[in-house]
Amino acid sequence: MESHLNRHIFHRILFNEPIHHRLCVSRTVIQSTRRPNGTIVVRPPPRRTLFGFSSKSERKTKEVDLDPGLSTMLEFNDSCKSRTRPPPASQLIKGFNQFFSAKHQSQSQVLGIQAHHAAQTFRHLQETNKNEEGCGLSLSNLQIALRALERVPPEAAVTHSALARAIFAEIRSINTRSPNGVPLSLEDVSAYTAVLSKTGYTLEARDLVEDFWSQDRTKIANRLWIHVIKGFGKENNEHELARTIEIMEARQVPLDCKLHQAITTHYARKDNVEVTKKWYTHPIVEGQVPTYHTNHVVLQFCIRNQELEWGSTLFRSILESSPNKSTWDIIFIWAASNGKGVDEIDRMMEVMVRRNEGSLTIRPDIATINGLVEFAISRKDPYTAERYIALGQKWRIAPNARTYTLQMDYRISVGDVDGARAAYSKLQGEETTKDEDVPCVNKLIQAMCSVRHVEYDAIMGIVEDLNERKARLDPDTLSTLCALHLKRDEWNDVIDLLMTHTFHYSLEQRAKVRDVFVDFCLNRVNSTARAWDAYMIFRQVFEETDIGTRTVMMREFFQRKRSDMACHVFGHMRQHIRQERRPKVETYVECFEGIAEAADLEGLEMVHNMLKLDFRIEPTTSLYNSLMLAYTACKMPDRSLEFWEDIANSREGPTYSSIQIALRACEETPFGDKQARKIWHSLNNMSIEITKEVFASYVGALARHRLLDEVKELIQGMDQHYSLAPIPLTLGTVYNAIPGQTRKDEVEHWGRNAYPDVWTDLEKLGRKPTKDGSQLFQIQSNEPAKTYEGSVNEYLQRHTHDQTLPKKRSSIRNIASG
Repeated sequence: MESHLNRHIFHRILFNEPIHHRLCVSRTVIQSTRRPNGTIVVRPPPRRTLFGFSSKSERKTKEVDLDPGLSTMLEFNDSCKSRTRPPPASQLIKGFNQFFSAKHQSQSQVLGIQAHHAAQTFRHLQETNKNEEGCGLSLSNLQIALRALERVPPEAAVTHSALARAIFAEIRSINTRSPNGVPLSLEDVSAYTAVLSKTGYTLEARDLVEDFWSQDRTKIANRLWIHVIKGFGKENNEHELARTIEIMEARQVPLDCKLHQAITTHYARKDNVEVTKKWYTHPIVEGQVPTYHTNHVVLQFCIRNQELEWGSTLFRSILESSPNKSTWDIIFIWAASNGKGVDEIDRMMEVMVRRNEGSLTIRPDIATINGLVEFAISRKDPYTAERYIALGQKWRIAPNARTYTLQMDYRISVGDVDGARAAYSKLQGEETTKDEDVPCVNKLIQAMCSVRHVEYDAIMGIVEDLNERKARLDPDTLSTLCALHLKRDEWNDVIDLLMTHTFHYSLEQRAKVRDVFVDFCLNRVNSTARAWDAYMIFRQVFEETDIGTRTVMMREFFQRKRSDMACHVFGHMRQHIRQERRPKVETYVECFEGIAEAADLEGLEMVHNMLKLDFRIEPTTSLYNSLMLAYTACKMPDRSLEFWEDIANSREGPTYSSIQIALRACEETPFGDKQARKIWHSLNNMSIEITKEVFASYVGALARHRLLDEVKELIQGMDQHYSLAPIPLTLGTVYNAIPGQTRKDEVEHWGRNAYPDVWTDLEKLGRKPTKDGSQLFQIQSNEPAKTYEGSVNEYLQRHTHDQTLPKKRSSIRNIASG
């Protein structure tokens, strides 16, 4: 039996740390709140124990894992949004320096959102700290920040270039103001040129390089031209790239192997056959030869473009010379690409050793084997990849971390999760550099989570290994793990993962993780309580979530018949620190419609009070319509008709839906038939077109007040006066609206005799029972229409687009006044 006393257990024993078993039966569902410092506190429900003593201490969730100094810049950003006093300049300077020093030392990217916060901080220091040189930042501080910005993530072009410009301008200003006018250093120009070339401003970078090249023509300065070549290549600007090469030739820029690599590999990746051949064979200064990377890219170029004859001639000439070890590795890969088998590669290795008997370095090593394995992986040939590893064992070449990483990769690609885990076990005994294995380990975690029978403890063991190494989970892996923990109701583990990793992601990457929580809440398999717990974590961690996604969450809780939770979701939107994340008119409308469907008076009062205090919202007809719906559903029709007055006196005026909702309120109001008649007479006097839905709403209002004779007379004359014929909606509305089963039977008897075909169609719609035991027709319509007995939801299902009444303002006001 496998022992569970692994190195994590021993580590906790040695350092006197608690040991938590993930399958403990006493795990409880947590309630999460937010501390002022932004961390989530987990408080399990209290539990009574023997003699009143607690069985174990409360588990604490992890603090937010932020880069050094970033919290200060975030605090400044929040103060700008809330218009409060910002942190003092000394703290901002310290935070700015700590952040970029940490990024520079760790060689990690500055994310777009982080660059945005840094740019705001730097701009503030420039505006408020003008009297100090460098706005309080030393020249070395600015240089470190500029070098840290060289590593540009794909989504951060605008923020990085803007911040780099500001920092470079400040560096140039400091140099200019120095007593002897110190010129810009090559390192500063190189870093700034790299940022410009990677963010779409290569023309500007080239101008800077031309100016600087006239001052410094050293070999080291060649790298500036490499930035420009790569920049135009990234922008697919072939014309300017060719123009740059002409400028270099005119200025007699020496073509060393690195510059040769930049030009040749660009055209090789573009599959430009003639130009690639030209530049590959172009002489390199001081007798230098093409780099290993150049040969590798050209090899792939030959395979893609069926240039095997030219490639064979090329590599034959290389072989006839005295190739070094890296060149031999390329020759082996070229032979494999031409169909040579593993045994033939083995014999070629023997030839290499015989030709270089006096050399101890020109022998096959693990780099040779790894190169062949990578080639097999590129051909999607895991069987050959395994044979190459066996070939290495034949030559007594010990696999290294790279070998096991590649082995994991191709085994995962063919679904061999157990084999990948075996390779990972061997990988743990190897030393890795720069976390080169982390991307593949992330793939392994995802693969282990996707199998039918998930080995939970094994997955958590790998995750804990990465945590000990302080390695980052990628967004896909974090999303997979969050889904796994949510499924198991492990809320503490979810929070720990989010606190550790999400604040190092870009906004796009955070959105990928956020969608896991949205999907969990929208999945009706999950109970409402679990969905609410997931939402509480979601709203505290992903504060940048847009209003549309938050509205989807609110709608979900309305559909789950939890109006109170939906109103709390709305309240969280209303309390957001950023105005663009606060509810819009459409959000209020949807919330009031949800409240109407639930007939939630408490929620209605709460949200309506929020609306009264929201100075950003200009009331519209659709907003008043939703308020009328909500107050009518909550048995406050008098209050609903007050909004009808507001609509009639507004600049926008009423719509057909407004009339239908107002007539619905008239049903519930004592003596509401009088108000309904006023509205109806106004519509007739103004010659407004009467639709079948509006007519049904009016006769329904009269029927609710037991005016059946008048209703019959209106229906019998509707063809003459309004060119309308009775439809199932008309008769069904009257039947549903009129109170009492006796009167309903009377309506049914009259309808069957007067309009037998229409009543037959109405019967086909079916009936549904109500709380008092009566039966109501399930009326459907493609237009906004009124239903009865509290069934506002049918109206909401049809309430999509509406049409404003085509009348003058004075006439529209008369609808309300009668």
